[in-house]
Amino acid sequence: MADILVFADEREEITTEAITKQFNLTQTTAKRYLRQLTEFGYIEAQGANINRTYKKK
Repeated sequence: MADILVFADEREEITTEAITKQFNLTQTTAKRYLRQLTEFGYIEAQGANINRTYKKK
């Protein structure tokens, strides 16, 4: 998950698709990591499930 935070630092916003491609994860795993990072307060989610993006706080 720390790698995802570093990845988010380099971008204005990230998507689940970008995480799956960058880290070779399944979509389920990427969504779980992003949800956990959101719950911990490191990133914030924007938009609905289909068009959801994340950005670092």
